[in-house]
Amino acid sequence: MHEYIDELKSHLTELTAEEQLDVINFYTEYLADAGIETYAAAVDKLGTPVQLARKVLADYSIKASQTMDDTGAQPQSKQPQRDVRTIWLIILAILSFATPVGLIIPAILITICVVPFSIIFSIVVTIAAFFLGLLLMGVILIRAGGYIIFTSFWAGVLVLGIGFTALGLFLLLLPIFHWLTVNGIHLVSQLFQKLYNFLNEKNHFGKRV
Repeated sequence: MHEYIDELKSHLTELTAEEQLDVINFYTEYLADAGIETYAAAVDKLGTPVQLARKVLADYSIKASQTMDDTGAQPQSKQPQRDVRTIWLIILAILSFATPVGLIIPAILITICVVPFSIIFSIVVTIAAFFLGLLLMGVILIRAGGYIIFTSFWAGVLVLGIGFTALGLFLLLLPIFHWLTVNGIHLVSQLFQKLYNFLNEKNHFGKRV
């Protein structure tokens, strides 16, 4: 049993020291109460240490995400990274416990959740290309207008005006683009969390406490 717990702990380095201690104490007590003393018996009951660690990490990530949503304590700049990490941990946890046969339903549901992510990603890439185009056009036209104005004043003013307009649009719409990106990723994260909770309730993870 100690070998199982030690291996489990080695896969929980992403958690804080306090969180690791809570997890280790919980599963040590659980295995002791169940009378499980061997590594093989622990695997039969809880899955491999890697499988269990992935589920624990997903659980903690979801809990942290929900706490941040409730309290609003999470900095806006760090939300996308946390959401992407949560999505990845959920996928690992689901795939880790699913058997080849039992993988069918989770795979279908994951695919359904990936569809909005793909759509959002495509929209973000398209908008990003548009924004980059605005920025480049603004910079190029402003620079060109600076040269033209010395040979043709009104033509130079026109080119400068278009350049500054493009740059102004870029700066004006940039916060909207950021908001769409952050909230789009967060929406997908919430969908994956609902999927994870659904599969957990339906016991699609195989062995679990």
